[in-house]
Amino acid sequence: MDNLTLYSTLISVTLLAAAMLITRWALIGFKQSKQALREATSYVNAIVAALSPRIESLEEASNQMLGVIRTVTADSAGLRSADATLEFRCKELEKSLKDLLNHHEEILHELEILRSKPIPATSQPRAELDEDPVLEKLTPTERETLQILKEGPLHAPELGRRMNKSREHISRLMKRLYLEGYVDRETERPPFRYKLNDKLLSSLGAPVSPSRPENA
Repeated sequence: MDNLTLYSTLISVTLLAAAMLITRWALIGFKQSKQALREATSYVNAIVAALSPRIESLEEASNQMLGVIRTVTADSAGLRSADATLEFRCKELEKSLKDLLNHHEEILHELEILRSKPIPATSQPRAELDEDPVLEKLTPTERETLQILKEGPLHAPELGRRMNKSREHISRLMKRLYLEGYVDRETERPPFRYKLNDKLLSSLGAPVSPSRPENA
């Protein structure tokens, strides 16, 4: 019985010693793990501190890039709208030009018809141009021009000076009178001279000057 008690006591002491030894090793391991964790935490903090400026720079660059993308998107939408507006205006301009060309062709056609009509002769020649029925549809300025040309051929600048009219006004005036057959052009050398049409002079009883070659 004493041997059994001694044996049990010995086992108990041995197990207690083993437990204490294991506990000591566990404490040592826990301290080492805690130290390693502290070192790892220190390393992580150092890495984070080193990468933080770069992360902030990347974030700022990303925000700037996002702003640029938004601006480009808005500009693209604006350009698409501007293109649509420009296309619409071009179509309107094209239609206006076509209408203008058609109107111009109609005017030219009417002028050709007027030019092809013969100037009727009057039964009784008269001295003053503005008394002739042939000239009733002309304006006072046009009749004044023909009255001056009755004296003889003149250049357009001379007509402008005598009538106190601008060059553009005289140019349009003489072009109309020429197309309607009231005057002829002498084109041997510039500037061209204008003279009354021979048929008109004959109908008015004025002497007809010798014909000269004309380039229409």
